[in-house]
Amino acid sequence: YAITENDMCVFLAADFDGEGWQADVMAYKRAAMSLGIHSHIERSRSGKGGHAWVFFTTLIPASRARRLGTAILSRALQERQVMRLESYDRFFPNQDYLPKGGFGNLIALPLQQKARENNNSVFVDDNFKPFENQWEYLAQVRRLSLSEVENIIQAVLPKGEPVQATDSDHITMETD
Repeated sequence: YAITENDMCVFLAADFDGEGWQADVMAYKRAAMSLGIHSHIERSRSGKGGHAWVFFTTLIPASRARRLGTAILSRALQERQVMRLESYDRFFPNQDYLPKGGFGNLIALPLQQKARENNNSVFVDDNFKPFENQWEYLAQVRRLSLSEVENIIQAVLPKGEPVQATDSDHITMETD
């Protein structure tokens, strides 16, 4: 599950599915990089979508991670005004706070053996080719600290009322 019982997370994943997902996930990745954020693309288990992962150095509030995702998505929409809303599905974690008595939303973690046999559930480069050594790739990923997340949010998002991510309506329990 993406969110802990104390409303924290150690990653943010943006889910893209369906037609146009590759162009949209790359726009999201470029937008993240323009903000100094390294986003890591994983092709989903089915191969018909992908996830853009941002990793943190420590647990951070899920609400902050989701605001960071909103900042990236906002920048991507500015860059790629034709970004298809059907391609972007939601963020993981899906909510700012863990529901009472619930577990939050489940995301299939990368590198699942069966999917890997078809070059799915793997991290890919900008040409969507899997990295040769997935573990080596993951060992070198740049992770963000909470202070970096806060600085980016303050610099990018409007002041005043909190901005909610566009995916709060999604309640599905698992993605691919």
